Amino acid sequence: MFKKVLKFIKIALVGVVWSILWVALTRKVMLSIWNFDYVSLNHWKMVKSFWNANGTIRGVSDYLLFLSLFLIILLWFKGFKYFYKIDYMKILLKPLLYFSNREIKKYEKGGKHVIIKNLIVGEKTTLNDLIEEKIKEEEKQEAPKESETLRKNISKKIIERKGQ
Repeated sequence: MFKKVLKFIKIALVGVVWSILWVALTRKVMLSIWNFDYVSLNHWKMVKSFWNANGTIRGVSDYLLFLSLFLIILLWFKGFKYFYKIDYMKILLKPLLYFSNREIKKYEKGGKHVIIKNLIVGEKTTLNDLIEEKIKEEEKQEAPKESETLRKNISKKIIERKGQ
């Protein structure tokens, strides 16, 4: 429910702001090129009277006027879609992230020197040397033989039965 309300608020805000900016921009362009104000009712009445008086579209300029009126609507939808997809919270939080990252970088600069104590410098060992060392370590640790463990277990059981 809350997400739907936030989505509606975003749609409303983006729609209102984008519409105001788009109308202001396109109105100036239309007035400067064709001297036609598509927001004014008087201009639309003039077009209606021209059309009702069997007026015809004669030149390229007239075609471009009607094409531009169609494109104003089409481009409004494209612009609305573009501005709706923008993550405005990211833009609003950008200064905060900038200053926090700046503080982190300030403290990161001090610790570039690393001191390693008890560093043993010797010959480079190869993989074969490491394998041989592991084999020698395993040979030193002799595992008890199975026969010895069996004898010990049997002798313990015999002693336990005699004690009963």
